[in-house]
Amino acid sequence: MNAKLNSRMFGTGAKYAIAWVYALLSVYPFLWVLLTSFKNNDELYRSPFSLPKVWRFENYLEAWSGANIGTYFSNSIVVSLGAVIALILICAMASYAVTRVKPSAAMLAYFTVGIMIPIHALIMPTVIMFREVSLVNSLWGLFLVYIAANISISIFILSGFMRGIPKELEEAAMIDGSTRTGAFFKIILPISKPGLATIATLAFLNIWNDYLYGLVLISNPKLKTLTMGISDLKGTYATQYGLLCAGFMLAIIPVMVMYFIFQEQIIKGMTAGAVKG
Repeated sequence: MNAKLNSRMFGTGAKYAIAWVYALLSVYPFLWVLLTSFKNNDELYRSPFSLPKVWRFENYLEAWSGANIGTYFSNSIVVSLGAVIALILICAMASYAVTRVKPSAAMLAYFTVGIMIPIHALIMPTVIMFREVSLVNSLWGLFLVYIAANISISIFILSGFMRGIPKELEEAAMIDGSTRTGAFFKIILPISKPGLATIATLAFLNIWNDYLYGLVLISNPKLKTLTMGISDLKGTYATQYGLLCAGFMLAIIPVMVMYFIFQEQIIKGMTAGAVKG
């Protein structure tokens, strides 16, 4: 009995030890970037892993105003939030149609087949089409690209969640006089909040961190997104790494805030999608 108990305790301790090591390895790069954002190059080269001797908050001010990060930040916010809102509405209606209005495995497969297409394979066709309709060098072009790039995975996740909602709720609303549209907006959407939060967060992360499509579609400095602006902080012959890391932190903060706000909903949505999808 004691041997089994000791073996079980050892196994539990080993699992916790591995989890703590993994957590530290995951958090360490973030902490290093955070500390480096308050240093200059001289201090970074002398003691790259120590706390800053002088906390240089001016790195953030210079990155925000001097490097024009404020404009790039605004562009990213407009494109990301706009694309996420449109994506939620489009995917919610599409998922509702293929899972509850007229269930169709073929249509669901058609919508989600895009998951298997690498985004790099679509760059040249996208540029050619957008050039023909004057959407190159336009935030509208990025807006449409980001919706298209995230629509497949969003429908895949949300359809799995909606499939598990009891049909009796919808039928009861329609018996009481509600239309199909009314049942969708008053019953299905509120119940689907965990799934909506999940696809919103995943899409926001993908859009906010994208560099590739911004690079090929945008050349106007006033229309650059945050990831493109941060890349400009890297000098041709020398780089101020404290300034660069300050730019990184300005890009990381909105993502962290969004995740902490919707953390509970995201976990519920991912779990529901995994079980019911």
